[in-house]
Amino acid sequence: MRHLPPLVVLRAPRGFGKTSTVAYWLRSGALDDRTALWLTLPEHTTPAELWAAMHASLVSVGLTEPTVAPDRGAVDQVLRQLGRRLVVVVDGLHNLTDHAVDAELVELAQAHELVHLVVLTRVDTPIVSIGPATVDTTVLGVPELLLTTAEARLLATRLGLSAEEEELARLVADYAGWPALVRAALLDTRRGPDGRLVTEPTGAARYVSLILADPEQQKWGPIVRALAVPGPVQRDDLPVLFDDPEQRAAAELVMASSFTMVRANGYAVYPDGLRTAIVENLRTEDPERYRELNERVSRRRRRQQRPEEALRYAMRAESWPLVLAILEENWAQLLRRHTGQVTAAVQAMPRELVASSPRLVVARDYVLDRAVAVQAEAALRGGLLTPRARIPVGSMTTTQRLALRFDGTPTFGAEDILLGRLDSTLTSGEHGQHAPHVERAVPELLTQWALSLLYDNDGVGAVYGFALACQEAERLGDAPAAREAASATALAMALLGHIRVAEMWTEHAARFPVPPSRLEEVAEPLTLALVRGLRMEETPWPEPPQAGLEHGLAPLAALSRVAAAFADILFGRLERVRAELQRRTGDHEGEQEEVVRASVGALQVDLALAEGRIDRAGALLVGTHGGDSWSLASRARHAFYVGAYAEALRLTEQAASHAGTRPRVGLELLLLHACAAWRSGQREAAVDHLANAVSIAADTGVLSPFITVPRADLEAIAPAGSWARELLDQPPLAGTDTVFPEPLRAGQLSVAEMRVLRELRAGVPLAHIGRRLYLSESTVKTHVRRIYRKLGVSDRAHALERARELSLLDD
Repeated sequence: MRHLPPLVVLRAPRGFGKTSTVAYWLRSGALDDRTALWLTLPEHTTPAELWAAMHASLVSVGLTEPTVAPDRGAVDQVLRQLGRRLVVVVDGLHNLTDHAVDAELVELAQAHELVHLVVLTRVDTPIVSIGPATVDTTVLGVPELLLTTAEARLLATRLGLSAEEEELARLVADYAGWPALVRAALLDTRRGPDGRLVTEPTGAARYVSLILADPEQQKWGPIVRALAVPGPVQRDDLPVLFDDPEQRAAAELVMASSFTMVRANGYAVYPDGLRTAIVENLRTEDPERYRELNERVSRRRRRQQRPEEALRYAMRAESWPLVLAILEENWAQLLRRHTGQVTAAVQAMPRELVASSPRLVVARDYVLDRAVAVQAEAALRGGLLTPRARIPVGSMTTTQRLALRFDGTPTFGAEDILLGRLDSTLTSGEHGQHAPHVERAVPELLTQWALSLLYDNDGVGAVYGFALACQEAERLGDAPAAREAASATALAMALLGHIRVAEMWTEHAARFPVPPSRLEEVAEPLTLALVRGLRMEETPWPEPPQAGLEHGLAPLAALSRVAAAFADILFGRLERVRAELQRRTGDHEGEQEEVVRASVGALQVDLALAEGRIDRAGALLVGTHGGDSWSLASRARHAFYVGAYAEALRLTEQAASHAGTRPRVGLELLLLHACAAWRSGQREAAVDHLANAVSIAADTGVLSPFITVPRADLEAIAPAGSWARELLDQPPLAGTDTVFPEPLRAGQLSVAEMRVLRELRAGVPLAHIGRRLYLSESTVKTHVRRIYRKLGVSDRAHALERARELSLLDD
């Protein structure tokens, strides 16, 4: 600031470092050639008091003598006699009672060549507009005073906090670059046990309280607090937050122009750290308003059919009847996707309110009081999910834990089971001690919950839920509910590949002398077709009855058609598969249940592979790195058929653990691993995995995965006379082969394509490659397209990665 203009205005809210910025200028040495005086104006300063204070400051630095009742004229007289430059700092211009004096200050800066006036204000005053129009003026506002990451690094270093650039940038963004808030956050920031920075919100919340307590913020405080409650807020939310039209208009202004809010897609939202601090301030300063606003937002989110958000805000409002209504309406969805929130709600709600709701009782006593994923896997591996077995409803006994741990099968979560971590923490008493209306509702509600798990692509959890529903229905003597649950269990078992157990459940359902439900009318023929398909028996795939589809069973109908299409691929009926996928082109992915979305995605990949369109299969797999079995099998199959055997081996290394609970996928992974190991020269691993696959096929009766890999590979691994060869040479596998093409080999790239591939490493444009190889750019593009297609990729980076996997490049 060596070349200070006549007028400098720093306009920003409290905590933006206005005072420290100017103090730094004066200490830096850049202004040592001039005299400086500093006026700090208290609240309600009158113009007369301003001029008196300025004259007193001139006296203090020896520029004049004291006088009685000094005014603007007395100050002017002193300034006309200056012999060196003078910096006058007026800190707190917003505290003036009459801003007509702003124009006089500008005149002062304009009239006296040796005077530099520096004004600090928290709000817009006339000087911000008058100054630039009258005299050479620099106005520093919020954008110029925001804290940068580099400045935050210096601050963190002074505070003894070591942080990476990215961590500091995130912290600065979390508090909108507000210097004092970032400092307060840094003071409360420590590195947690996991190595990540953890910031306690208390310091920032205290500073927010100071800001909102400023007199100039009295109008804006209620608006800022209310806007922080919903998180992302849009204009349509304002009538919910504000009854007063004037406040709504002011809120619109904040949303449109405040530097503290981030705007995108019609929404405005405070950054996370700042929002947390503001909401905490509201909660402590005005708890009644905090609860009221949260309840209002909850009701709006409920109307918008956003149950997870509605539940969260209702919990904050402690509006328990509203919490109950939201859980009642969306309990299966919330239970499967937001278990932690439901648990917190059930624990916090009055016990009598929970006891009045069959859905919440089922959630509390059958779902939330146990690690469902662990218990479902353990029960399936331990043989407890068969019609005649008894599923532990409460805590498992030591004998049951030991049986599940030491039954000879690898048990998922065995440690948790053995140590008894599945004991109830929520139940209020023994199962069976509920009110009669609650007891009667249990089987149907468990079936609904299990069906939601099935739609969410959790087949193991669905099997567990359906089997538990059947058990409870039998205990209550409810034959229709027991038959429905047994049929659904059979379907879930068939989808996993437990076809013999599925048949047991189908037979069990038939024992109940009641008409089938609509769920059974859809599920039973699909189960039969799945069982026959996995055994490689030719069977017509059923078209589910339309009568049941309006009852939430449409995803099962979609799953039936997709399952039929998978069978069509294996038998080479690709035209039918194309027709099914074409029929589904109008479906919106966001509206599909997860199990349908995942299975359709896998079907598209398999069809592309069967058609030899490896590049298309690779493009479909981009971004599908989820842990679901459909995605895993597709990625492993693609890796194998593009010749990336190391990647195929990596993806299938846990094949044996899948086989215990998901035999169909487990078999596919075991066979892919065996063939990839064989082609990689790992004969022993190939033999072991094929033997494992044959053993599982014998136990389950599942055979269709054997035609997903090259028969020649299986015959090479299994010598004549071996158990594996006997299985391959007997119907229905005798004489069969896979519909998928021979895996890609390095020699499939032509000499010209190899030359272009090597040039791609340089990262230069295709035109440059053409000049180096004396080829036209269009010829190079043709070679690149063929390379991508043959390697099963869609861009240069993946082409080079795949080429290195295949040892086509030596770097």
